[in-house]
Amino acid sequence: MASSSLSGAAPALVFLVLLIFLVARRTIRQVQGAPFSVPRLFVFAGLYVLLFGALAFTTLYAAVGTWGENAYLLLGPYIALPVVAGVLAAPYVRRIVRFERRESGEWYYRLSWHVPVLYLALFTVRLVAEVAVFGAAGLVPSFPPPAPPSTGALEILVGVDLLFSVSLGLLLGRGVGVVWAHRDLPAEAHAPSPPPSPPLPSG
Repeated sequence: MASSSLSGAAPALVFLVLLIFLVARRTIRQVQGAPFSVPRLFVFAGLYVLLFGALAFTTLYAAVGTWGENAYLLLGPYIALPVVAGVLAAPYVRRIVRFERRESGEWYYRLSWHVPVLYLALFTVRLVAEVAVFGAAGLVPSFPPPAPPSTGALEILVGVDLLFSVSLGLLLGRGVGVVWAHRDLPAEAHAPSPPPSPPLPSG
């Protein structure tokens, strides 16, 4: 039975492994220097919003079965925490982000290591807690969850969901802060790089 449930979850497990790889790769790139691209900043954030929504809905579904209508009170912090984290993160990132223009003329931005590493850590904590509560099948959102959680397990899931919501806010605020900082660059910095000079005539 366990093997069949794992085989059924295999595609989603592959997706999550790929997602963790992408998150880790972007963390490294943003410390070393990542190309500045508004679509790239927010398309990835959009996927993160969808993932958070699916995971939070799973917990909320289980909470309604355990706590009844009181579970809907979770919607307040689930919505408020990402907003507050984003509002705090955006001006901070705006101050600390650094830009450099490479020889290709493309802008790259660099963040202090603690900013992307913090959000990677919060993302990982959510997955570890999911496995601890539901086992391997809990790595993917399911409706309803794989097994009715106990009150203690449900409280753990709510706690890590709230951590995950903070990381979501940090991600969105980071993107906004990077865009603001890019707009703060001097006007001449936004001018396209001049083409290379032609070689001098010989003789």
